[in-house]
Amino acid sequence: MRNSLQHTGIGKVFLDMENMLVLADDDGIFGSSMSDSTRAMVTENAEDIPVVIYCFENNIDLDVLLSKARNAFERFAAAENIDSWII
Repeated sequence: MRNSLQHTGIGKVFLDMENMLVLADDDGIFGSSMSDSTRAMVTENAEDIPVVIYCFENNIDLDVLLSKARNAFERFAAAENIDSWII
């Protein structure tokens, strides 16, 4: 049985996420800066797609980065109703 510190990465076997920055909900880990899980992967039927941009540098303007990402999603993926947050 898997423990709560492991998840199935896309195209990978179980990954040990102990001591790693992860995205998780009540059902467990669904992503990290190393690998997204099969539970969160985008399929042809996806309608709501969370995108996480990990930034580990202090001198990057996150508002500009998010604006560029929003523009790219609108231009190349016809994305609509985009919300963004800096955490």
